Amino acid sequence: MKSPSRSHVTLGRRENSDLAGDGMLELTPEAFAPFGRVMDFHAQQVPGSSAFLSAATSFFRASLFEPGADGTTDLLWVSYDRAEPPEDFEAHLLTEQALVPITGTIVQHLFRDDVDDGTVNRFLVRPGQGIVMSPGSFHTTTSVDGEALCLMVSRVSTTDDLSRSLQTGCQASETVFAPPPG
Repeated sequence: MKSPSRSHVTLGRRENSDLAGDGMLELTPEAFAPFGRVMDFHAQQVPGSSAFLSAATSFFRASLFEPGADGTTDLLWVSYDRAEPPEDFEAHLLTEQALVPITGTIVQHLFRDDVDDGTVNRFLVRPGQGIVMSPGSFHTTTSVDGEALCLMVSRVSTTDDLSRSLQTGCQASETVFAPPPG
């Protein structure tokens, strides 16, 4: 396993307002569609889903999660505090993966071998937004201004497999790694 000390894509820490002109893509359902789905509390409700809206409290379904055949859903706290992506991105083979920033803004770096033109797409994801990445989407996450705490939804066996791989150096079976294109 390679060390995350060097990067193919450069993104330094800056104020959020400075990121818009830095090749960052706006997080819209259309722009993110090749990689999965966008969740945005202020802009999206799954049509026909259960919901309750009132002045005191509101809830609605943001997305259904698919952990893959025979998969069990895993809820994780994840902390990011890095300005540079690692050398290798990861893609999960069996499951979607959802990521929702809680305390900070993140940048999600993504590419897919089957849809991209050889570039890494970067999306700014703020608290109150979230993403659900499709299986096979190569990705990595950086934080914008220091530590960002996120809620992640994954598959139990993928989490266990990845954790074991990162701790021992053994090859993961549900996750693959690849350098970004270019």
